[in-house]
Amino acid sequence: MTDPELRWGVLGSTAHISTRVAPAIHRTPGNTVTAVAARPGRTEASGRFAEPFGARVHDGFESLLADDEVDAVYIALPNSLHVPWTLRALAAGKHVLCEKPMALSEADCVRIEQASAGLTVAEAYMYRFHPQQRRVVELLASGEIGDLRVVRAAFAGRTDSVDDIRYDPALGGGATWDVGCYAFDTALWAFGRAPEKVRAWFHHENGAMVDTSAVATLDFGDGRAALIDYSFDYGPRSRYELQGTRGSIEVRNAWATENDECLITVVTGDGSREEVLPAADPYEHQTIAFHEAVRTGSSPLVTLADSKRTARVGEALVESARTDTEVTL
Repeated sequence: MTDPELRWGVLGSTAHISTRVAPAIHRTPGNTVTAVAARPGRTEASGRFAEPFGARVHDGFESLLADDEVDAVYIALPNSLHVPWTLRALAAGKHVLCEKPMALSEADCVRIEQASAGLTVAEAYMYRFHPQQRRVVELLASGEIGDLRVVRAAFAGRTDSVDDIRYDPALGGGATWDVGCYAFDTALWAFGRAPEKVRAWFHHENGAMVDTSAVATLDFGDGRAALIDYSFDYGPRSRYELQGTRGSIEVRNAWATENDECLITVVTGDGSREEVLPAADPYEHQTIAFHEAVRTGSSPLVTLADSKRTARVGEALVESARTDTEVTL
């Protein structure tokens, strides 16, 4: 007996990220894109997006959420809209895969958690599902590099258009919530907990209303720390390193997409080696894992506890930069 198909709706069919995630959902066995929606009045653009999937087009998000033939929704809206539409989707009885950041505060993650009884809701940190990331988790757990002491992570890509929604503070813009969250999320899963203190320094290129670059430290106590940088002003840069007492693991293309070969370098006192993994689509792996969580009622790989912790750290980094002080969590 085959598992029932998971029928997806896409909120934000004109978002760039939807052009990568929705096709991956649709070509993954057991999943189909059934309906799409953009803001009211944008049905023509939504129609072009929906055509390859044979999906219905709804004129507005509420209409899609009222569709009884949608089981789960993928939310690809501006950051400031993630919480309200996640809550509305859950109230409509839909499972939710929400683009990161799910929320800009821990308190909003708690609201989502309280509304999610009986439904699967997860934050779409796609890199966590990539076989490359799974391999790094295995290597770290093996103890080959000893006790983890330092995480160094950087994610940057130059963005020249200030008309991009990522430059709009009202929409939850800024480098911290767009690229920085990948860098500090890396430290959080690697150490398996939140830091005790953080310190961040923000830069606002050309007087931008949001942070466009940042450098930050996360103090996990007992000599354990993370050093991160992220930016819209320079790049490309996409890597992290896990430094242990007996060696290190470096991931050269940390947030690899479906066309990127993956290279992991392990250095210990016995020498160094490189592990090359073939390209893989992290969005397909994310869909498979989400479907399995829905089918079994198990916790998704990126749990709401993870999301609460990540949001709490993001809030602390913003507060640290604003007050020019160290912030204790």
